[in-house]
Amino acid sequence: MKKLWFKIGISFFILFFITMGLVGLFSGELMKTTYLDMKENQLEDEARVLLHTTNIENVNLDQNSAQIQEQLSPLTEEVDARITIVDNKGHVIADSKEDPTTLENHANRPEFKEVLQDGQDVGIATRKSDTLGYSMLYVAVPIVQNGDVAGALRIAVSLESVESAINTLWGNLFLIFGIALILIALISIFIARKITKPVQEIIEVSTDLANHEYSSRIYGKSSGELQELSISVNKLAESLETQMFEIRENSQRLTAIVENLVSGVMLINHDKEIVMTNRMMYRILGKQEITGKPFYEVIKSYGLSELIEETLQTKQMKQEEITIYFPKEMILDASVSPILMEDGEVSGLVLLLHDITQIRHLENVRSEFVANVSHELKTPVTALKGFAETLLDGAMYDEALLKQFLTIIKDESDRLHRLILDILALSRIEQKTLPLQIEEVNVNDMMEQSVKTVSELATLKEISIQKKWDENKTILIENEGDRLQQILINLLSNAIQYTPAKGEISLQLEDLGDEIQLIVKDNGIGIPAKDLERIFERFYRVDKARTRHSGGTGLGLSIVKHLVDMMEGTIHVTSQENIGTTFYIRLPKHR
Repeated sequence: MKKLWFKIGISFFILFFITMGLVGLFSGELMKTTYLDMKENQLEDEARVLLHTTNIENVNLDQNSAQIQEQLSPLTEEVDARITIVDNKGHVIADSKEDPTTLENHANRPEFKEVLQDGQDVGIATRKSDTLGYSMLYVAVPIVQNGDVAGALRIAVSLESVESAINTLWGNLFLIFGIALILIALISIFIARKITKPVQEIIEVSTDLANHEYSSRIYGKSSGELQELSISVNKLAESLETQMFEIRENSQRLTAIVENLVSGVMLINHDKEIVMTNRMMYRILGKQEITGKPFYEVIKSYGLSELIEETLQTKQMKQEEITIYFPKEMILDASVSPILMEDGEVSGLVLLLHDITQIRHLENVRSEFVANVSHELKTPVTALKGFAETLLDGAMYDEALLKQFLTIIKDESDRLHRLILDILALSRIEQKTLPLQIEEVNVNDMMEQSVKTVSELATLKEISIQKKWDENKTILIENEGDRLQQILINLLSNAIQYTPAKGEISLQLEDLGDEIQLIVKDNGIGIPAKDLERIFERFYRVDKARTRHSGGTGLGLSIVKHLVDMMEGTIHVTSQENIGTTFYIRLPKHR
């Protein structure tokens, strides 16, 4: 519909433009001709007046050129024109603007030629001045002496005034033309809009629907078929809006599901370009902004790339466990499913990557734990069985051997008992079956009780325990008192076990505002740097022999680590071989 009112407007414009153009051209030429005629007559009159007032007709032109030149200067200002006098040969005698000696012969100038050669009463010409560089009007009259033409006087004026008048006319014409054009355009637009408005509104709504703007409606009133068409378009818009709302909701649900999957999802098209990925896939690949790139530029695993290529070739789902090493080492359960069209061709692939690194790690830990438990149980059971068999073979009748073997059997039974208790405790902690009993805990009292609990063991090895806290300042926290005491006892017992006789252990308490820090330090045998990261693992030993010799179960530090985590705290350790080990525990004051 825009074309219709545009055609109407352009037709009016062309007609008006041609009419006004012709009128303007005619008016301009008429004004120019009229003005030039008036100007020519005016200059002719002025030239003849100058002949009489200057008495040039009675003066010998060649002998009095200097006198004539002096007379021209004041006259130029009076008539506001250039005055030039030449003899009958065309030589310049005087000029009001230029030095006559520098001017060339003017005999061939049209205005002088008409007067000097053709014998006319006046010579008129219009041209661009070679001397001044702009258009001039020239009017020349003869200088008659003794009945003969002795020379000519020429008056020249600039045509700028004429051009200015013509330009003014054109400006007025264009102004009138512009105003008329605006009025005609407004009238044309009004008429065209009146006719085309209903159809235009239908087109706009249809365009909005094509651009997915389904809330657009036709509100204008019309009649006949246009009204029926408007109603149909509105119904179509309502139907599309409802359907698109449902599609958008389903799409948002699907997007939310895909984005929050614990598996990485990647959609690859038939050109092997990545179309879509979720957050987990970004995390697994360690890359962002990968959409639109070929998968082989993004996936650096040869095994995974081969799995995708194999799926493209066989058009069948493939699943495989793959280890990748970038951005970090991970074990992935990779599944690639083809998207098949009706003709059986592959239009794309769906790649699923599930990180099973932790699962495999837990399986290894579980397997290692079973092996370690079996090994740890085997040692005391073997000892019990061996000494029991020795006693049955006759050693029981030797009182000294009987007492010695029974003591060993008791020690191994105690060790077996401690091991079983630690295994059960660790199992309950890991399964989170221990009840939470958050209460106000007096940390000072808890530390004092823990020191008393292990004091007998420390006394046997002549180890001193230094208590480094302000007994006059009571520190209270909201946490689990039993867990805190178990942590302290385990760490103190561990320090006593690995500190030589007559060594020293310190227990320190620091108030850090919202947290407290407990420090257990010993001057024992220390831990090698390579083993520090693994000391909290179950049954991990720096030295396989020294734990058994000290009577440890290999689970104490693992229990400590789990308890600290349950209490929402942190633990780290520093150590130097043959110098000592320090454990730092931070716990929140409020939970």
